Amino acid sequence: MEDLLEFLFGASGRINRAKYWRSFLIYLVAGAVGRRDPVHRRWYRRADLHHHGRPRPHPVAALGFSITTERLHDRDKSAWWLLVFYGLPAALGELAKAAWFAEPAGTVLHSILALAGFALSIWGFVEIGCLGGTVGSNTYGPDPLSRAKRPG
Repeated sequence: MEDLLEFLFGASGRINRAKYWRSFLIYLVAGAVGRRDPVHRRWYRRADLHHHGRPRPHPVAALGFSITTERLHDRDKSAWWLLVFYGLPAALGELAKAAWFAEPAGTVLHSILALAGFALSIWGFVEIGCLGGTVGSNTYGPDPLSRAKRPG
């Protein structure tokens, strides 16, 4: 049980693509289950998920960041890249929404900001979910595939 908790919430070490995608699917299911109201037996509405006009933090969010951090470590990148792949596109999206209401120049600015955020999101998807990890040991630990291939 301790190994499972360390894997899910540890954010240290490395995981390969297969473990990442499996964990990501578990994360999605856990997030969906977390949006279900067990008392009223209905799904939470978007308004229910806000508190004083701000989104409520989802308890499963830490799990997603932990898993993605371990995947970035497999690519020999630090967790700071989460800001580039998640934070920056979110900020550009908010700026694009604000620019939309300006005159015609705002429409152009909106398109540029939205496209830049989309490009960063695609880059993050490819970097985290599609490209293989570094071969052999790196700064964050041994190659997870080399351990899996060892006879046990």
